Amino acid sequence: MAGLTEIPRIERLPLAYLVLPEDHPEAAKTREAPVFAYLIHHPEGAILVDTGVGRGNAFIDEVYQPTVVDVANALAECGVDHRDVVAVVNSHLHFDHCGQNPSFYGLNVPVYVQSLEVEAAKQPYYTDPTWAVVPSAQLRRVRGDEDLADGVRLIATPGHTVGHQSVVIQGRETLVVIAAQSVWWASEFATMEPADSNIEDDSLREAAADSIRRLRSLNPSVAFFSHDPEVYQGN
Repeated sequence: MAGLTEIPRIERLPLAYLVLPEDHPEAAKTREAPVFAYLIHHPEGAILVDTGVGRGNAFIDEVYQPTVVDVANALAECGVDHRDVVAVVNSHLHFDHCGQNPSFYGLNVPVYVQSLEVEAAKQPYYTDPTWAVVPSAQLRRVRGDEDLADGVRLIATPGHTVGHQSVVIQGRETLVVIAAQSVWWASEFATMEPADSNIEDDSLREAAADSIRRLRSLNPSVAFFSHDPEVYQGN
């Protein structure tokens, strides 16, 4: 992965707030959960990591009571027209990470998803397919790790889901990680001990730990997360 001379500006976009139902794995710790996307102001154009929660799914509206922020408006507040985004990355295809993908469907922008995640999302009740099924002309299936742009690399980080991916941004002497939901809490990233509540099933337990250890081995100066506003600060 070629590096940039400096880390581009990265902005956190709060795209939704959820009220977690009592049976949600994280509900014992919190009943309210923010949903963050991340905007990378890359020299080659704006890169968006995740798109938040969509609108119009009656089940999700009833169960999670989402407060949704329009992704186009959030981008506009950062000085970016959503039609000018050069790449969309979905960390995974759960409803709260791909929900506003349709805002980009029909545009000339590729959407990067791990191939394993594309297949997993075909399972019943996995997600909202009207949000998650990317038009074939725009879908870029990622198989493992892949360079996305100068200094930006997609890293397969299975654990929360089988096809979860994170984003690594490399400057000359600085590295930043958008870890998305490889962990729910920053404390998991700090201790490298993934919480059972964030792992899809037992078969991915070791993969989840390996993914965190792998990201930590890169010695990031900063790591950002999908649901925890706390930022990991490296040494």
